Amino acid sequence: MVMFSFLQSFMGNLPHDLVIVTEIGFLIIIATVLGFFVRLSKQPLIPAYILTGIIIGPLVLGLVEDPDLISNLSQIGVAFLIFTAGIEIKLKKLKEVGKVASVGGTLQVLIMFFLAFMVAIGLGFVGKAPAYVGLVVAFSSTMVVITLLAQKKEINSLHGRIIIGFLLIQDIAAVIALAVLGSDLSFNSITFVLLKAIGFGVFAIIISKLSNPFFRKSADNHEMLLLMSISFLFLFIIGSAVAGLSLVIGAFFAGVALANSDYKTEIQGNITSLREFFAVIFFVALGMQLRLISGNLVTLFFILLVLVIIIKPLLIMYVVRISGYKKRTSFFTGNALAQTSEFSLIIVTIGLAAGHIDQGLFSTLVLLTVLTMSLTTYFITFERRLSELFSWPLNILDKVKTNKENLENIDRNDKEVVIFGCHRIGGLILRDLNNHKKNLMVVDYDPQIIKSLITKKIPCIYGDFMHEEILEKINLKNSKIFISTIPAFDENKELIKKIKRVNKSSIVIVVARNIDEANELYKKGVDYVILPKFISGEKISDLIGDARKGKMGRLRMDHKKYLKGIGRFID
Repeated sequence: MVMFSFLQSFMGNLPHDLVIVTEIGFLIIIATVLGFFVRLSKQPLIPAYILTGIIIGPLVLGLVEDPDLISNLSQIGVAFLIFTAGIEIKLKKLKEVGKVASVGGTLQVLIMFFLAFMVAIGLGFVGKAPAYVGLVVAFSSTMVVITLLAQKKEINSLHGRIIIGFLLIQDIAAVIALAVLGSDLSFNSITFVLLKAIGFGVFAIIISKLSNPFFRKSADNHEMLLLMSISFLFLFIIGSAVAGLSLVIGAFFAGVALANSDYKTEIQGNITSLREFFAVIFFVALGMQLRLISGNLVTLFFILLVLVIIIKPLLIMYVVRISGYKKRTSFFTGNALAQTSEFSLIIVTIGLAAGHIDQGLFSTLVLLTVLTMSLTTYFITFERRLSELFSWPLNILDKVKTNKENLENIDRNDKEVVIFGCHRIGGLILRDLNNHKKNLMVVDYDPQIIKSLITKKIPCIYGDFMHEEILEKINLKNSKIFISTIPAFDENKELIKKIKRVNKSSIVIVVARNIDEANELYKKGVDYVILPKFISGEKISDLIGDARKGKMGRLRMDHKKYLKGIGRFID
């Protein structure tokens, strides 16, 4: 308490021109300290920033004398968050997971919105508040989920690609919702705003084409490219203001306009630090506005919590399963999306500013986001253990009728080579073994890959090699070489044990992500471990040697032919 009193007294005695600098200073310092300890516990940083706002806000220290200025600065954070979300909008990503993301993702958003909307109505909320409750629950966090998937190196896994597809659909739906919230919510107003947004999108495409030469000229200078990117963002924000649209629409289309730019990666790298700085201010400003909740708000909080961490993942699991994917893939996808979104925070901020929701509902929905984002860290970190823990009750997913066709192409089950997993590395191996395809078998749990293999008349089975019935179909006794291209350490250990128990003379080759995993797999009896990163290093060393001998021209031509040849086996 003495420290709190000292800080308040210190802030009160500062000259006016130093107050804002000191307030931002305390904001950043406290956010940094809390963020440091939060990262040690492997939690997402967003809750730490919101907690910072609670500490420096009126609930605890009350250090901020000019909250409006902090709030105005936080709008720049919103702009950068939406801008980077727009940059990630590449619709061709949906091709990897097809209908499960586009149709399934849309259904999930609509159903969750409806359920939360009806809960709010049932608890007596009126006016526009139930719509805000529905929108908050409908979306999941791109920032948190992508960060955790990247840490686990699962972005390119099957469930990782499906998750990204769902998040892409959700982000598009969130921006549409934000555009609608900028209207007075009447039918005519919504229609007019959406038409203006579509027109603004066409304008964005035209401007993106005209801007390419300017970005090309600026690309060789880091500072100039940064200024060009920021100017591009603010040009669209100003344009959206002139068109009577919110800054969210301008920032989003600025990102979309650069999504296919040749300099997308450089632009993202340049603005990341600025985005993080202003995003911190945005999340802290949220925390400063939180108040204690009571009464039916507590009831609403716990009902929404159940919707987000239980009903939403179950719904997603069902959608993924009915699209033809296996139980485990369905579970991993639903489990990863059991939270609300940073878009949810932007939505409630708009709602509070517009007077559509009150301070109590605002606090309830922000607390819901903080808690579910924090829980997601554990859900994704321990997803395999959770999958085993809930394996029995989730057997109901196996009874779901899927819309898949016959996903098998087996002429006989005594193949010489069996490949588990045909995405990327598996596709490369398959390409080199194409002349011997009658004597190999592919096992994969991505129905899209299996359909492609059936078209090419390559023997294959749709399923998860962890299931006994799949291994029985393969006939482990009569095959000679088993290759697992799936970098799943625990699953590969189990596979090695099962194969060697039945067929001791077989050769087993698996993929690992690091040296420690490789050494452990060798102890389990594997014959060879593929380490993709090390193979790349060896290949580069050979390439340098050939370049010194003047063979680069020939190597380039051969490599282009090779890439053209493998294009029909991967992705």
